[in-house]
Amino acid sequence: MRLTDVLRRQHIGFFFKKHWLRQGKRVPNSTGAEEELAARGIEVRDPKDVLKVQLPRQEFNFPGILAPSVVHDETHPLWQSQPAYVYGDRNVLLEGVRQSQALLNTVVFDDLPLKMAEKLEQTKLPAQLDRSMQQAVLSALVFDTEQVKTAIVKVQDRPAYVLPRGYGISVGRRNQLILSKFVTHCERFSGRPVNVNRKVIFNAQFLVPLVKENERLLMNVKADSMIISSAPLHPFDVSVYRPLDQELPTLFPVKETVSIPLKNIYDWRNQYPISRNYKMSHPHTVLIHCSPSDVKNVTELPVSRDQVEGRTMVKAFTVAAARARQLYGDDVKALPHPITVQVVQTDSKTFHFSVYQLNTLDLSSTTERNMWFRKSPLDLYTHCDYVVGKPTLDGYNKDVLRLFAMFYSN
Repeated sequence: MRLTDVLRRQHIGFFFKKHWLRQGKRVPNSTGAEEELAARGIEVRDPKDVLKVQLPRQEFNFPGILAPSVVHDETHPLWQSQPAYVYGDRNVLLEGVRQSQALLNTVVFDDLPLKMAEKLEQTKLPAQLDRSMQQAVLSALVFDTEQVKTAIVKVQDRPAYVLPRGYGISVGRRNQLILSKFVTHCERFSGRPVNVNRKVIFNAQFLVPLVKENERLLMNVKADSMIISSAPLHPFDVSVYRPLDQELPTLFPVKETVSIPLKNIYDWRNQYPISRNYKMSHPHTVLIHCSPSDVKNVTELPVSRDQVEGRTMVKAFTVAAARARQLYGDDVKALPHPITVQVVQTDSKTFHFSVYQLNTLDLSSTTERNMWFRKSPLDLYTHCDYVVGKPTLDGYNKDVLRLFAMFYSN
């Protein structure tokens, strides 16, 4: 049928549009409500005037949209006029342990204390627990279902060559899982009498401001995991180990703060993450992750084993110093009672066990020195991966679990 003007006039769409326009031009009749409100003293305002009011702007954070970048200048809330050397989680000292000794007034003993060595010899693990730990290592490092891009692998002879990225378990998750497996097996070994006095916390942040030779030094580090206890560790007798008989290394002409970044933006305060009123607030064992992607040199050179051990000492000192400031005040120098902290650092394969005893916070003192006992690093295994499609754990070292259990039950 041909569409004529007569049909178009009867079209429902045309009729609705005309009706809409006609109704939109209607003038509302006065109902007398406005006069009644005015007689009662109520102001009547035009809605258009109300909608024109400028309301204050509100900031909204939408998912997927990046927040504006923070300007690192004098307008920053943490800006300090006096710069300070800030040691963080990604820093390593250029001279490693030697620089840590000179900076923190600490002497090093290349073995664990005698009492701990005797206790280690008495620690015997049941065969069932040892077999369970081997399965736990495979579960943490091979069987975990996480699949992310792994770290970039560099060829030493061809540093500019980029290898294809592989998928697997991330380094941080490997470290977290293997440490949690060790803590679980130590709880099974020690039993309830010890476990009721222990607790594990995660991502504990420590801040310790120091002044040495009129220079500001801030320790701002994190403990990935930390075992806390209801009673402090017993300190070791200074008269037996005689730390004053050892000479501290000299770094001349290099300064003790070399390779530590100098910043104007920092939080100059003391922070220990646990309230002193909590019954299990004493630091017991600090568990630290360390992998090539976690730390780096300012010079972009590979991080050495000595620098990694120096990082362990600095973190142990920071935890003990933060606890000392909480107990004895922010201005304490000579401690009424030494503070002892155990430290375990790992990259999921190599484990480094050490014990730090804080005797003084006077880093320039010639009458008192801090002590750090360290043991040679131990490899948990030689190879742990799939071999021809079969999960394989070769060269398992059961002494690592013995040391861990001795530290936990100490």
